[in-house]
Amino acid sequence: MSTKQRAILLMTVSTLSFSIMQLIVKISGPAIPTMEKVFFRNFITLFFGLFLIFKDKVPAFGKKGNRMALLGRSVFGFIGVAGYFYATTNMNVADASLLHRSSPFFVIVFSAMFLKNRLTRVQVGALLLAFAGSVLVINPSFNVNILPALVGVLSAAGAGAAYVIINYLKGKEHNATIVFCFSLVSCLLSLVMSGSSFIFPNAVQWLLLLGIGVFAGIGQVALTQAYKMTNPGEVSIINYSGIIFSAILGFVFLDERISARSYLGIALILTAALLLYFIKNSREIGRPKAG
Repeated sequence: MSTKQRAILLMTVSTLSFSIMQLIVKISGPAIPTMEKVFFRNFITLFFGLFLIFKDKVPAFGKKGNRMALLGRSVFGFIGVAGYFYATTNMNVADASLLHRSSPFFVIVFSAMFLKNRLTRVQVGALLLAFAGSVLVINPSFNVNILPALVGVLSAAGAGAAYVIINYLKGKEHNATIVFCFSLVSCLLSLVMSGSSFIFPNAVQWLLLLGIGVFAGIGQVALTQAYKMTNPGEVSIINYSGIIFSAILGFVFLDERISARSYLGIALILTAALLLYFIKNSREIGRPKAG
């Protein structure tokens, strides 16, 4: 098996693990507050980040000049996870997964706004397709039922902003530092925001919370390793298979049905993602290599 094939396998394992985590979040239901789920999702990853800090002997809180960026990445990442968990608890898991995975399109927008990256016609067309797909999934009716979908979009925006800051930190901070800071800030924020709603879990709820943390940890480890083994652009498209995994898991375990409208929305967003992916890769293949 080649290095690229192993990276693809690891990325698939990561995506499946995050989809299982999402299923457990849904099964746990509203009985366990969203912030409590977010805490346990990041608590195990916190120890994973701490292990890497000691293993690679890097500063836990980064360089002084990068700490505001690390804090921003952590806060926006927290918004992404918290919004994703809330949307998953209150709507169809496949729809929540789709909305959350529209984050790469927010990356394009935020990169153009804050990093001054110019938007190409292909990117503009992909953004319009993704927007149309999101509207179909959200199905706006301007009542209280639209709230989870809007929070799902907010989760994608938060994740997109976090990825832009990660891109800014590339080469400036070690991955272990970024993971540790994100996990620590998320644990602290979720504890503060949970307030008096924090409950003491029963035996079954302990297992569910542990499952959320374990599968999030597996997903994070596999994701990090996949990105280390090859160019992230070559495996990032695998992340969209999470929509399919979520749809299958939701159908098998929760008897959730996907509406024709949502199928069309999924098709539009996947088309936009594939368009950006193949255009990007074709440019990289055609680019002359140094030396």
